[in-house]
Amino acid sequence: MQILVVAGFIVVKVLMPAGISVPTWALVAGVVCYMAVAYGLTCATREVGLRRLMGHPAAGRPGKLPVLMAAGTQAYLVVGLAALMLAGWGGLVRAVPQVGSAPLVGELVALGPFVAGLLLHWWGIYPLEQALRLRFVQEMAMRGESIPRGWSRRGYVGFQVRHSLLFVLVPVGAVVFIHDVLALLQQAGVLGQPAAWAAGAVLGGGVFLLIPAVIVRIWRTRPLPAGLLRDRLEACCRRAGLAYRDIVLWETGGVVANAAVMGLVGPVRYILLSDVLLSHLPLEGVEAVFAHEAGHVAHRHIAYMVVFTVGLLSLCSAGVEAAAGWLGLPAEHLAVQIPALAAVAGLWTWLFGLLSRQFERQADVFAAAACTAEAGRPGTLTARGVEVFGEALLTIGRLNGISPTKRNFRHGSIQSRLDYLTRLAARGMGPAEVDRQVQAIKLALWALLAAGLAALAAVAATGGQGG
Repeated sequence: MQILVVAGFIVVKVLMPAGISVPTWALVAGVVCYMAVAYGLTCATREVGLRRLMGHPAAGRPGKLPVLMAAGTQAYLVVGLAALMLAGWGGLVRAVPQVGSAPLVGELVALGPFVAGLLLHWWGIYPLEQALRLRFVQEMAMRGESIPRGWSRRGYVGFQVRHSLLFVLVPVGAVVFIHDVLALLQQAGVLGQPAAWAAGAVLGGGVFLLIPAVIVRIWRTRPLPAGLLRDRLEACCRRAGLAYRDIVLWETGGVVANAAVMGLVGPVRYILLSDVLLSHLPLEGVEAVFAHEAGHVAHRHIAYMVVFTVGLLSLCSAGVEAAAGWLGLPAEHLAVQIPALAAVAGLWTWLFGLLSRQFERQADVFAAAACTAEAGRPGTLTARGVEVFGEALLTIGRLNGISPTKRNFRHGSIQSRLDYLTRLAARGMGPAEVDRQVQAIKLALWALLAAGLAALAAVAATGGQGG
């Protein structure tokens, strides 16, 4: 869902200056229709899902059709927003005094229909989410497990706002605000282009360094209380050489079983453990999940995701500039921007998924090795370590209503992850094998970054003129 919000922001930013001249009344009517269609598609998805659940209660799942319909609704939100922008919605917003000229304000107002569509989608899909959760809770009760609390409708929408919308809107909005302010300073002659680029890079980097301190407040967290669990987790951090600001309890309202790590550097790095995780996993299971997150930090996965993104976007930006020059068009022309945006978004998403799954595999091996029963052999992958981590992973899947065989874009399926660990342990292989594979990927990412920056420098030196 976060990627969907990023896509909406990109559409607004790229297409803000574009658009044909459509009467104001038609644009307003278009905005209303856009939101109405979004809600209608959501309601259709909900009803199809509920009917399928009622018609096939033994399956416990509504099947693929509602999933495809939900994905179609989300795609509509982005495509429909692009249509509004091309029809002149951005121009109408910019024409409003004190709105279009104010940094970030115009973009937020233009994004308004998209945000409203998201809110309507979350509000409308809630009954289906609740029905799915009820099936899952019934299965837990039959197994004699304690049942986590559920969301109210307002609680569900509020959670989505904090974790899907604001999680993206706050950092991206801060970067857009900086970009807009620097553009105004350039227009006023206060800054030249090189100085503006340098300031944008420094300030934008500062935003992403510091933003974890803001996100942990948006997500409603608090420091993990002192006690045996915290002592053991802190000891785990010391063994792994892991620097962090705090280990925090992530209050999800008793609904989400998960853990996360945020922050590139120790002074602003937070490790999050959800309330459901702590209430349903044994101590060694919590340690296993914690070790997985520690693995992401120890192997600097977040930093390498930044290297990947900057490198790919730099290379693609240079390519777009060169292609525009070759075509004899400005790089800002819609005939250049729209196909380039679609191609770059598709390429980034595909590569991001591949990279994420490799990093998850490395963190899994790190965690399973940390769970080894043989004291004094912390780097060894054993059957016992795989068992402890596997039980924790399967429990998280059950708590979140996720089948072990269900594929996940970023993580792969739980079963495939456990099968990989089992094969490694059976062959007597430790973390070294996957570490070598990921090290080769990291070297390729550095090469990508170098190529991207070199290409940008070449385009800047030639003024963006192609052959």
